[in-house]
Amino acid sequence: MNQKQKLNLPNILTLIRLLLVPVVVMLVIANIYHWDKNYIFGENYKLTLTMLLAGIVFIVASITDFLDGYLARKNNQVTDFGKFFDPIADKLLVNSTLILFASSIEIIPVWVTLILILRDIFVDFIRMILSSKNVTLSAGIFGKLKTVFQMIGLSILFFISSFTFEMQVWQEQLVLIPMYIAVAFSLYSGLDYFLKARKNLF
Repeated sequence: MNQKQKLNLPNILTLIRLLLVPVVVMLVIANIYHWDKNYIFGENYKLTLTMLLAGIVFIVASITDFLDGYLARKNNQVTDFGKFFDPIADKLLVNSTLILFASSIEIIPVWVTLILILRDIFVDFIRMILSSKNVTLSAGIFGKLKTVFQMIGLSILFFISSFTFEMQVWQEQLVLIPMYIAVAFSLYSGLDYFLKARKNLF
């Protein structure tokens, strides 16, 4: 792969997403440890500047995730660099956010985080085996829907987490609906991927 291929627009977007991951993590950590006490809104919705920025940066990074793949396919700019680093950037962004939201902010149930992360590990393991056999199996529509709802759900939670009043159970479940849908698509797409790959696995 030559230098020109490495520096095409889709790969630049992937690199930007990689660089934005530590920015999101540091902003969320700053909010967790109350390093920023500059509240933008009132008493019941103490959204700090750091959490607002974290949410905005996460959304921007999520948009690059969709753009780089779309542009690479549209402009015939798919490279080995993109194939390798795009999923890494995606998983670092999503999994670090899932872990922070489940462990420190405690706005996502731990089981949701475990299912989403373990499913990705399971699918990546299958891809590694298929790759060793020179077999390529692309992700299906349900895997893409999982990613869409996952990104939407996490984006919402960046701003919902700033409520200081005690939320009712139904309110908590309501804001988690996109994440539950992501879990459903995650399980189904993981099973679907395994069934499609099993002939080449065994």
